[in-house]
Amino acid sequence: MLNFKSFTNSISKELFFRFSFVFVFMILCFFLAVFENNQIYLLEQKLQGKLFLSSFILIGFTLAIYLYFERRNLDKFKKILFFLVSLLIVYLGVFTYEDSLLYLIFAAYLSITFSNFSNIKSSNYSILSFNMQITNSVVFAFFSSFILGIGIKVILLTLKYLFSLTFFDLISDEIMIFISIVIFPTLVLANIPKNIEPLKNSLKLKKAVELLIKNILTPLILIYTIILYAYFIKIIIIQELPKGDLSWMICIFLSLAIFVKAFLKSIKEQSIFTNFIDKYFIYLMIIPIIFLDIAIYIRVSEYGVTQLRYCLIILSIWFSFLVVLEFIKKQFCIKSSLVSMFLLLLVASITPLSSSNISLNSQFNRFKKVIEKYEISNDKTKYNLKDLSLKKRVELTSIISYLSRSKKGMQFLNEFFNKNFKTKLEVFKYINMKEAYSYNVKREKSKYVQEFNLYNLAYDSKGYDYVLNLASSNNNEKEYKLDDAKLKIVLKDSILNLKIDNNTISFDLKEIVKNWAKKNIKKIDNSNYKETIFIRKNKNIEYKLNIQSLSINEKEDSFEVDYINSILMIRR
Repeated sequence: MLNFKSFTNSISKELFFRFSFVFVFMILCFFLAVFENNQIYLLEQKLQGKLFLSSFILIGFTLAIYLYFERRNLDKFKKILFFLVSLLIVYLGVFTYEDSLLYLIFAAYLSITFSNFSNIKSSNYSILSFNMQITNSVVFAFFSSFILGIGIKVILLTLKYLFSLTFFDLISDEIMIFISIVIFPTLVLANIPKNIEPLKNSLKLKKAVELLIKNILTPLILIYTIILYAYFIKIIIIQELPKGDLSWMICIFLSLAIFVKAFLKSIKEQSIFTNFIDKYFIYLMIIPIIFLDIAIYIRVSEYGVTQLRYCLIILSIWFSFLVVLEFIKKQFCIKSSLVSMFLLLLVASITPLSSSNISLNSQFNRFKKVIEKYEISNDKTKYNLKDLSLKKRVELTSIISYLSRSKKGMQFLNEFFNKNFKTKLEVFKYINMKEAYSYNVKREKSKYVQEFNLYNLAYDSKGYDYVLNLASSNNNEKEYKLDDAKLKIVLKDSILNLKIDNNTISFDLKEIVKNWAKKNIKKIDNSNYKETIFIRKNKNIEYKLNIQSLSINEKEDSFEVDYINSILMIRR
């Protein structure tokens, strides 16, 4: 249980001496955040930003190191060596492999979950107990900090309203930053247990947690397992490729299953479902991992490695490792699962095999394979991709856009062309190619009009009493005032309905689009604008609809018009 008393009694000198360097980096992080918020730059802006990130990451690493020291009697030299190694790791992550920084942040704070138990005998119970206590502490600290922040904000607003005191407006942001970066983590630190001996024997789950694991998550996992296996059988029978998002579905499923499996031994009264998952789920993981690898291989072979696909590869390696480890040890080991993920995150963030290195090199190799086919050698090398197929232009646009998002990727492009490009637009201009995206391919395949370019067009409104700029989206009724009458318009089921008092007229936009398709009209411009003018008359009222643009929502076998922009003329 959460020791609430410790939050008031433990925030003392003892706490500061216990985690002294953690507080140093917290204070440093606070000041750098204040400087950033007020745009005060004592150093070069990018360098100061990197120092802020370094301080934030080192809060996690130094806390993990202190927790490790509490279980090991190390001399000063070894302790200093640990801190130097953590500084080196952070330096590499922030200053060398900056595009993989997210992995390093996760690694830093994941290290807290197991550092207490490194190089000592520990059970799943003890690690679960410790991490549940940390989770409770984080939740309590978050709500305490949130309430404190809201309370202070209300006090400042009250002072401003009653006494017109505006001084505190100048420091209100700094107060909120202080609560977030100093108060919140201090409250978390205050409830980190020193003695882990009581945690080693057993774990008492709260009834709500046990109910969630036993009666909700476990049956859901088994149902999801059945659905996935049914889909795998379908793939094998009809011999189709797995769908694109299958990888993420499998990863989320396996991650949730591993989370549940970690708690199963702590449930006193086991059910059929919990027993089944505990004993046999290790075997059920094998087929999803195989299909996960197949899905990753297909995507990587077609589109290369990206940061997201690298993440999938990391997860696949982790899942495979856990399966092999459980086969060897005959039981699920929480500490091994945490340590292995920590090591994979370090590989992904600060090594030559980092996510940024692998993904950028993969995309750059794809880029070279495409671009070198269109090299023109005269006096000097040039490129002319003006007549490149749309599909290839979409592929090349995707690659160049990906590379240009990072400093290193843009460096690859500059070294390849021996230029000094600053933006991707300069690259496209140099290779004489227009950008193209996947929706361009969809447009090209469509048989319906895809483009409206009606500029500086003068419509003939002679003899009409009213001229209205009319825009309407699906099922959105609008009303316009016409002297002594009201015009109501609504677009529903691709039909534009107009009503003045009891006089009603309709324009079937779907039929209009079909007629354009019969005439093979893909683009509306000033040369064929007359195709967009439609006149309807009902009794003594004439309506002249001048369509300026339509939004056509295409489906598999049909389409709908869900938006119209037009000029409507009315003669009464």
